[in-house]
Amino acid sequence: MIDIYQLNEELEDFEQIEVKENIPLFELLDSNKILLFIDQHDGKVWIWEGKNTNTRMKFISAQAAPHIRDKYDITYPISSVDEKDETIAFKILVGLT
Repeated sequence: MIDIYQLNEELEDFEQIEVKENIPLFELLDSNKILLFIDQHDGKVWIWEGKNTNTRMKFISAQAAPHIRDKYDITYPISSVDEKDETIAFKILVGLT
């Protein structure tokens, strides 16, 4: 199971978003957004940063991500990936490969 959160810059926190079952996760990726993916199956957390996001947004996401992660499991590692520089593991997670 994968839970997805979107950074709300005004609130300085992540908000969980609803995802319809038939929509591929890569369709959620937007260059203006920062998304947090909680992969409960593999026990990992991914922060995906769109190319149009700013330093402030990235700082807020790095500060807020552990609080969301801790609701699931404090042992999940948090990895950050930039748009157009995603790892193979992340591409597999969202269905890009």
